[in-house]
Amino acid sequence: MTSSIFTEQYGRFRELLVQYRQARSITQAQLAEALNRPQSFVSKYENGERRLDLVEFLEISAALQFDPCELIRSIRSETLAEPTIMDEWKVTADEWTILVQENPSLRGMLFGYVAELKLREIISAFPGVRSLKKFDDHDRKKKGDLHIIYHQRVFSVESKSLQTRQIKFDVENQVWFGKAQVDASDSRIVILPSGKTLRTTLLLRGEFDILAVNCYEFSKQWQFQFARNRDLPCSSYKKYTPEEQCALISSLISVTWPPQPPFHSDLKSLLDEMLDAGEGSDPSEIGLE
Repeated sequence: MTSSIFTEQYGRFRELLVQYRQARSITQAQLAEALNRPQSFVSKYENGERRLDLVEFLEISAALQFDPCELIRSIRSETLAEPTIMDEWKVTADEWTILVQENPSLRGMLFGYVAELKLREIISAFPGVRSLKKFDDHDRKKKGDLHIIYHQRVFSVESKSLQTRQIKFDVENQVWFGKAQVDASDSRIVILPSGKTLRTTLLLRGEFDILAVNCYEFSKQWQFQFARNRDLPCSSYKKYTPEEQCALISSLISVTWPPQPPFHSDLKSLLDEMLDAGEGSDPSEIGLE
């Protein structure tokens, strides 16, 4: 009989424990100290080298301040989930891989949605997050891929990815460099602060609260960096007037890893900073009561 430590469910259990710790910006060493254990204890159970017992799990949940029943329910719901779309369509993982590899546009589209899903998983583990909402992609009145209710305020998050052909790594300084593609998927009419209308693919300053850039292509890990909308660079596209440039966000934004201003790697700290500044919206304003 296969040991439970090698099962898919236990693997998911470990993944969630890592997510819960990282969402709280707690290092392995800090958690180990809170548990009065060596860092190797945390490292080994997160890497699957050691199996946790029930008492240890409860101690970890108390140290990280999450409901252990919530984590168990999450794993159970996944275990009892309905057949996947791959089951329904009778498509194997190998066939799906071929489809993605042979169709770059399909890969790009799916990659963006996977990034959104990973971002939602990270955010949902934050203490203080009451709700996550994704509106219809075609609803142009509600810009932002995700809407978060965080401590009774709503923040809209726009998720974007790196351009894979512009990624570079500085070996000497151990820094990644890239460009994030930050624009709308199609042309639309926007209203500028002056009341003037403009057809453009660019996003507006103030149109959403936070930009989340998926940095998977840097190191093949699901990590994100975040910036306030107001701190993003304006467009410099010469076809626009100075007034229009100031109202529009640049379609290509430089990013690095580790992040440099205006970007942050810790979304929770950024949200707390924005809360302190009185930013965010009332949930009733966008139907998220």
